Order: sequence, then C-alpha cells, then structure tokens
Amino acid sequence: MPAAGVVTLILVLVTVAALAAALVRVALLLKHVNFTLGTTIAGVRAIELATRPINPVLGDIAGDLAATQAALDNLLAAKTAEAQRAPVRVSTARTAPRPSPRQAPAQAQTPAPAPSGPSETGPLLVSRLPQRGSNGRQS
Repeated sequence: MPAAGVVTLILVLVTVAALAAALVRVALLLKHVNFTLGTTIAGVRAIELATRPINPVLGDIAGDLAATQAALDNLLAAKTAEAQRAPVRVSTARTAPRPSPRQAPAQAQTPAPAPSGPSETGPLLVSRLPQRGSNGRQS
C-alpha cells in the first residue's frame, strides 16, 4: 500500500474518533438535559395538583359539615331532654354537703382550709387582683 493510502486511512480514523468523542459528549449532555426537564415537568405537575380549583372539594366538605351539624343538633336535643327529665346535682368544693348536726362539735367548729389557688375557688375575679397605687406599684 502506498504511503498516501496509509496517511489517508490514519486521517480517516482520527476524524471518525473525533466525531465519535463529540457525539458521546453530546449524548451525555442530552441525558443531563433530559433528567432536568423530567424533574421540571414533575415539579410543574405537583404545582398543578396543589393549586387546582377547590370548588369540587367544597361540596364534599359542605356535605360532611351538614351531617355533623345534624348529629350535633340531635345530641343537643337528647341532652336537653335528659336534663329536663332528671336534673343532676354535682357536689363541688363550693356546694359540698354541710356537716350534719349529729357530728361532734369539734368537727363542726373546725374551719375549712383556705383554698390555695383559682383552680379550687373558681374563676379569677377582678376583685381578687392586688390593688395598685397611683404610681403603678402594688399597695
């Protein structure tokens, strides 16, 4: 084979190798672009799903609320009727039963311990708050 043929074959092989390397680089770049576009499309679909109109859902919520309202009305009516039939007395710290006259005088004369806080005496009233002087300090 003449020298010109060998040089031509070597130049063809170098050209083919350079084109192959360029095509591999383009393929890798397109693979990265494909991944990025897929991620972007998934994000757009998620945003579409999150921001879809709520009108169809409102009908379901309204139906559930109507059923809940009806159940609560029935419960309230039942509790009201039950309370009207037999009133219930609950003994609390304020309405505790008084000692019977049969108890020993020492027990009847013993004063009850003072309540330690608002939880035992009921809600905190303004009259129980400490009085303040004109300069803002407690008196």
